Amino acid sequence: MSCSASMHTKLASGHWVEAMSEEWLAKMEEEQTLYNHGMVRIRPGGWLYPTLFTKYADTIYNFKFTEGDVLVMGMPRSGTTWMLELVWTMLHNPDLDNQRADLPIFIRAPHIDFDMMLDSKTIRSTVENPQQITEMFRQMCPGKKVEDGVFLQISEALPAPRVMKTHLPSTLLSPSLLQTTKVVYIARNPKDVVVSLFYHFCNVRFHNYTGTFDNFVKHFINNDLLYCPYWPNLMMAWEKKDYPHMHFVFYEDLKANIKKELGTLNEFLGTNLSQQQLDNVAENSSFSSMKARSENDAANYHQGAQKREGDFFRKGCTRETNGVSRLPPCIPREIGDWMNHFSPELEQEMNRWIEKKFGNLIFK
Repeated sequence: MSCSASMHTKLASGHWVEAMSEEWLAKMEEEQTLYNHGMVRIRPGGWLYPTLFTKYADTIYNFKFTEGDVLVMGMPRSGTTWMLELVWTMLHNPDLDNQRADLPIFIRAPHIDFDMMLDSKTIRSTVENPQQITEMFRQMCPGKKVEDGVFLQISEALPAPRVMKTHLPSTLLSPSLLQTTKVVYIARNPKDVVVSLFYHFCNVRFHNYTGTFDNFVKHFINNDLLYCPYWPNLMMAWEKKDYPHMHFVFYEDLKANIKKELGTLNEFLGTNLSQQQLDNVAENSSFSSMKARSENDAANYHQGAQKREGDFFRKGCTRETNGVSRLPPCIPREIGDWMNHFSPELEQEMNRWIEKKFGNLIFK
């Protein structure tokens, strides 16, 4: 499928494509860099993606997930990268002796829908340079073409058990996903999500957000940011949280008691790791360990695209708020950091939005 899109474009999933208007694009570009071919909404649902998504949508929908695969799902900045490292380490490196652990996480456990982001000239120039990603692609996918999807094809070529991630909703993935593949969905308080996403959009050149935080929150609430809307994505997973192949976890619970959550993951994945191995996994996936590896991981991933340090792995601190101890943050950093950013009026607006969309869910 070409990059051009209209209301008449029908996807294999049964969705159709709505190209965003020139007026909408011009308004959004006053505060951020968009994409060469514009953006589209996928209906029903209203998911907002670069137009290049339409080129890969059917391939993603028809992706052959197999028994033994593990797919990490969740909205951006909800802790998916942290969870990805935990799951990959449990399956492939519990004794911390796997040489592949030195590879960036996006090669070991690819983001299957990231090819649509290559519509950004900054990212495209990084991927297509004869450097680490291209070399790994050629090694893992000999004879394959970059234009058919770098991360999609790397995902196909992974050694079993494959570990992958996506920010897409389940309706844009194979209908048989939960029949064959284990899914780990991680959710996070949307107030902290939007704070982390704000810094991500400000710090990464291919987003280059220059607007205010208040405006950013309103874009988030109005579903005018990449990968939005937030709630339908989360609720699709929440409704299937009791399926045998679904493990739904809150970022806040993982942060509060990682040993308990790793024990649950150990049972869900069937990895049967010893306590020492689980301790290895926790240490290897800690903030300090992942930050130390970031020079060869997230930093290289955003080579030439990052405006300043501190975007992907944000600061860590321990503090108390209203008498409640806040644990040292891990990817994407702090719990309760929204308290440092929201005005009372903005907090009230977002509280109303949360209650309207999912009033019976209590975020910590």
